[in-house]
Amino acid sequence: MLYRLFCLLLLTFICVPVMAGDDVPSWLLQDAKTAVPTYEIKNVPAVVLRKEQSLTVDNNGRVTTTTNFAVRILTREGRDEAVATAVYNTGSEKVREFNAWLIRANGQTKKYQKNQIADISLANNDVYQEARIKVLSAEKEIDVGDVFGFQTVSEENDIFNQFPCELQERLPVLQATCSVTLPSGWKTTSVTFNHENIAPASNGATSVWQVRNLLPLRPEPMSPSVSSLAPRIAINFFPTDAAKPSPTAFNNWKEVSGWLAALQDPQAAIDDGIAAKARQLTANSKTELEKIQAIGRYVQNIQYISIQTGLGKGGGYRPHKATEVFAKSYGDCKDKANLMRAMLSVLKINSYMVA
Repeated sequence: MLYRLFCLLLLTFICVPVMAGDDVPSWLLQDAKTAVPTYEIKNVPAVVLRKEQSLTVDNNGRVTTTTNFAVRILTREGRDEAVATAVYNTGSEKVREFNAWLIRANGQTKKYQKNQIADISLANNDVYQEARIKVLSAEKEIDVGDVFGFQTVSEENDIFNQFPCELQERLPVLQATCSVTLPSGWKTTSVTFNHENIAPASNGATSVWQVRNLLPLRPEPMSPSVSSLAPRIAINFFPTDAAKPSPTAFNNWKEVSGWLAALQDPQAAIDDGIAAKARQLTANSKTELEKIQAIGRYVQNIQYISIQTGLGKGGGYRPHKATEVFAKSYGDCKDKANLMRAMLSVLKINSYMVA
């Protein structure tokens, strides 16, 4: 009798379709207990309980980013908010950790497995693209009242030293935090957008920007983009000693323009083939505008094919050489614009790339 009872109890434990609570991080368990306020806007689909990004920068400028995120689903329409993502560039970045959990309204928990994570190209219309995204969706099994959370850790060597801290999208946010931990001799500056200035709190080598209780953004026809409405912070970090290695630092728009020009200007060099084609296209043009229109029509008809490489080192801003695009008769947006610029230079018409 005791043996049968023991087997029954053992079978019961084996068949419970949930993971042990110890697999869920303490911050997520605490978030799941947080009371959700009511909002003036009806049918808010979900509420973000935590949106947290922490950057640690080493002496060589290498950045490790930890993201913690938790959301509670309030309506069935909000189930598609239960998605974990991590964007990375294969040439300069790697996702070191990617974990996600589900906490049911009744307290049951689940940890998702590695084989449930999809790894796909960030742009599906490019021939080759270094930008990729890891995705895990809990939409099909999450329900109203449940909490979904994830944590990712990534490492990168980027040429830029600005951290775009996005505090909100359209959903309400109970707590949004961005922090930067720097080595000795480094400092941060920040600019707040779409919100009163958010000053950082200092804790040793770490600076923390935090805001609480952000209301949902009301959906409206012809509304500006979320980036023009939701609060965000641009955080710059760099060594105070100019002799130390650091990512690319910009203090003003003139420096940005100079950096872009150094990438783009050499790519607009012409050869005899480009020069001959530019003159042929504009042979019957009577005005400067007609010449511009003729060359514009030509580059518009070049086949669109995007091959993106070296994104972590500014490759996304550098077009392929105009001579290559002309010879192969394909390229992406910046390749076409650069070829047009090269052809216009044959006709002594100055033009400039716009990023």
